[in-house]
This record gives sequence, structure tokens and C-alpha cells, in this order.
Amino acid sequence: MIFQLLGGIVVAAGVFAALLWSVFQGITKRGVLQWAHIATAVLSVLGMATLSMLAPTLALIAGVALTITSAIVLFLEAGWNRVLPLFQLAFAIILILGLPFIG
Repeated sequence: MIFQLLGGIVVAAGVFAALLWSVFQGITKRGVLQWAHIATAVLSVLGMATLSMLAPTLALIAGVALTITSAIVLFLEAGWNRVLPLFQLAFAIILILGLPFIG
């Protein structure tokens, strides 16, 4: 129980940091990378909203879309800029698996 709680806190903190990073990159970058960051930021917020609404079907849809956009960001970014999108990818996988809705 405590490990699930602490794991959720770590992932949530990483997702919020990655969200802020994606917003910043969406403002400063240009081209495909800019739009990939914007899409990833929007889908991260939508994924969080599905948790608030307790909507597992919408969470699955948001998770699949977030997986695609975060994978694009991971592919286009270079170096250590790939670390924070990994949290968004982990969040997407968690949404797809429906872990927040179990138990």
C-alpha cells in the first residue's frame, strides 16, 4: 500500500515537471518538435482530467494518444532533454493499464 502511494507521488511529480517542460519547449522550439511538445502537454492534462472524472475508457484513449506523442518527443529530443518525457510515457502506460482505477 505505501509503495503504491509513494510510486504514485513520484510519477505525479515527474509528470507535472514534464508538463511544465513541455509547455516551455512548446513556446521556445519551432517546427515538429514544438507541436509534439504542445500535444504532449495537452494530452498530459487530459490524462489527469480523466483521473478526476473517474473515466477509465477516456483514460485509455488519452493514454494511447499520449504514448504516441511522448514517443515522438523522445525521438526528436537530444541528450538529457529525453528524461522528462519518459515520465509522460510512464504516465501514458499507467493510463493504458488502468492502474489508477484498480482497487
